[in-house]
Amino acid sequence: MAHVTVDGLKVAYERHGRSDGDALVLVAGFGMDVSSWVEQLPAYGPWFRIYLLELRGIGGSDVPEPGYTTRDLARDVLALCDAEDLERIHFGGFSLGGAIGLEFAAAHPERLHSLSLHSTWEATDPYPHYKNWIEVRARIIAANDPVANTGTRIVSFFSPEFINRRQDRVQAFIDKARTNPNPITPEGIAGHAHALLTHDVRERLDAIRCPTLITVGTNDRTTVPSCSRLLHEAIPGSELILVDGAGHCTLYEAPDELNSISLGFLMKHRCG
Repeated sequence: MAHVTVDGLKVAYERHGRSDGDALVLVAGFGMDVSSWVEQLPAYGPWFRIYLLELRGIGGSDVPEPGYTTRDLARDVLALCDAEDLERIHFGGFSLGGAIGLEFAAAHPERLHSLSLHSTWEATDPYPHYKNWIEVRARIIAANDPVANTGTRIVSFFSPEFINRRQDRVQAFIDKARTNPNPITPEGIAGHAHALLTHDVRERLDAIRCPTLITVGTNDRTTVPSCSRLLHEAIPGSELILVDGAGHCTLYEAPDELNSISLGFLMKHRCG
């Protein structure tokens, strides 16, 4: 892993894909490391120069005291771009990663070729159900109960139909979580939780001018589809595509469909 320094913190990232492609920065969600994108890399890799940014608080990045926001995390993206001399990028974010993308796009519209928002939302305050979920998840991780931790992720990430139909995939998800060499710490999840709970970009959505893709599973019970519809209405010229039957984590539950949708959008706006 490479590192960039922001606010005195080391923030890690990985490089993948073709060296001469458009730059594509991918950021995962709440308590998720860069391996979350493993099923997207084969689709994007032949066309794009990929940077997987490891959020501060997890994996190969430093774990600061809680109190940072999605706006701070967007500065991590900017620092990566500056360190790698990336004048403009395509950005893809899942959940918390999408919230960071919204902040980055509102603050630095000139740095984006395109913006892809997967299962994300504009502000936490209007959604008590989401605030409750964040608080419960943070408490469970802090309690260091791996069964409850993985169980709540499965219930909140995936549709009931997927859980019932694809126990093989669910078990693989459990096994991956169990063998993660760098699981998120209570301090790390508290930092992510604070960023989620304070997220609010509602008043700046009209500043986003780049081509924007918004995707969400029709059975997403975390960042519910109405969040994506609101983003679609507020971001000029954005595209909204629903992933039929999928829950929150479309990256894993519906990778073929998501990859087809997102790669088609990226190729449409590719420069080289």
